[in-house]
Amino acid sequence: MKLSRPVLAHEELIARDGMVCAQHPLGARIGVEVLQKGGNAVDAAVTTAFALGVLQPLMNGIGGVGNMVIHFDKADPKAVYYGTKAPGLARPDMYTLEAGQSEIWGGGMNLAKSYAWPKVKNRANDRGHSSIGVPGAVAGLCLALEKFGTIDLKDALAPAIRLAEDGFAVGHHFTLALVADRETFLMFPGTAPIYYPGGYPIPVGGRFVQKDHARTLRLIAKHGPNGFYKGEVAERLSDDNAKNGGTLRAADLAAYKALILEPIRGRYRNVDLIGMPHLTAGTTVMEALHILDHFDLKKLGWGKPESLHLVAEAIRMAAADRFTYMGDHPDAPMATLVDKDYAATRAEMISRRKRADPDPGDPWAFAGRARPKDFPGPARGGKDDGTTHITVIDKKRNAVALTQTNVGYSGVVTPGVGVMMNNAMSWFCQVPGTIMSIRGNAYGVNNMTPMILMSRGKLKAALGASGGRRIWSAIVQAVVNHVEHGMSLQDALQSPRLHTETDDVMLDGRFGNATKAALEKKGHTVAVVTPHYDRGPYSEPNGIAVAGKDLKSAVYPVAKPTYAAGYPGGEDAAGDSLAPRPDLHP
Repeated sequence: MKLSRPVLAHEELIARDGMVCAQHPLGARIGVEVLQKGGNAVDAAVTTAFALGVLQPLMNGIGGVGNMVIHFDKADPKAVYYGTKAPGLARPDMYTLEAGQSEIWGGGMNLAKSYAWPKVKNRANDRGHSSIGVPGAVAGLCLALEKFGTIDLKDALAPAIRLAEDGFAVGHHFTLALVADRETFLMFPGTAPIYYPGGYPIPVGGRFVQKDHARTLRLIAKHGPNGFYKGEVAERLSDDNAKNGGTLRAADLAAYKALILEPIRGRYRNVDLIGMPHLTAGTTVMEALHILDHFDLKKLGWGKPESLHLVAEAIRMAAADRFTYMGDHPDAPMATLVDKDYAATRAEMISRRKRADPDPGDPWAFAGRARPKDFPGPARGGKDDGTTHITVIDKKRNAVALTQTNVGYSGVVTPGVGVMMNNAMSWFCQVPGTIMSIRGNAYGVNNMTPMILMSRGKLKAALGASGGRRIWSAIVQAVVNHVEHGMSLQDALQSPRLHTETDDVMLDGRFGNATKAALEKKGHTVAVVTPHYDRGPYSEPNGIAVAGKDLKSAVYPVAKPTYAAGYPGGEDAAGDSLAPRPDLHP
């Protein structure tokens, strides 16, 4: 017997003068309106990002963090890093593990099992005040706009303020999220009245109003980043955190700075890769693609077991290096991990016939020096499931790939501030002695990897994804599909894929049982997990490709309400993006 399955696909939108992809249709329309009024890609991305914080506050917002890579038509690319820092009072042993966890996690750390991290008593590392890391979104978005934008901050914040003040109708995705985590929303006095007014979740079609959030955004519009990191808002956040057992203080907020960095660069086939540096997944994706550059995947064929085996092995090799060497440590060898010659040594360790143990490489031996004494042990990775991605290309072919996140969300909304705060302390390993362990004022390792693709000096595409640690595997396969297999970016993003870290393979069931059996024959342990319209077990990428004079959208069509908007267009591209429209309330 056979059972029919839905065909998961999204329309490829074609426009010429500008385009925005965002994980809410109102956000996409707001961004395009900025472009239509003469703003550049950074203006549109920042405006959309502030708006998305209101429209999707469980995924991202000014209580969270992010990264962006910017391509300029007539200047060198830049990266803006606004990831989280642990508060100064944070310490390696600040969390109590649940009974039995110390025995499992103590001593030498094993490499990551998929989605495994120590269980902390009372979920203190991912829920509540003690899970909150220093938020960077306001600093990062304001810095990007100041350095690379053309519009005033108050104009970039205006749509977000209006949405928060007047409210908007929510859809099933938002309401289901409220119902699924009812306990958390009712736990905090500043959160329950906003998300559970009258004790009930906001229903599908109900109006979501965030008055205090709007007030905080107005303070930022008036005072810039100081409206958030100093003064009334900072004091409220600090006092609330201190009274409820957290470590975030006003001094942590006042000291936070976003960074403008040089992007990391790589090459896959004939395409130049511009990725996010620092403690992101940009390094991991770049290493995996450099490893795969040593294999002829096109000859093997897309979706064939032999090809999928090599993709899985490359990702596992890069993941082993990630969990072993990446962290806020002065000797972390991240530059070596993106070196193409180092990737060649990793590719030599891959067998075409069978799965190999993904032992980490030796970047110090490759660099011709001794391993530093007392370098920390390897870690496993923490959770991350509340992220959003925005892609923008403007008329002049400036481009922004921007990913930002609340990580999951802490559940905490400080009364009078109105902003859902991150739970970024879950990015750190909760046991001492590892490369990712907690340390006061240390940056956490995040999973975001916005990326720009260039071909012969011209912009080819911009892309990125939400979806936690599954982001890396999605971007690797999207680039391989688009560059190696010649797919449109839309097909590259919506095609079935696998996910792995350092152990089992999660395989999209659309590949079929024969593919599963062939991978198992090569030694992989395979779990078949098939996405559905309302269920997104894989990362959710979006992007924009340049095809001649046209811009073409690419959207993964599962679960999150991602849309592309572009101009010039027909009647749907015009009008007031904040006017009520029943078709724009997913």
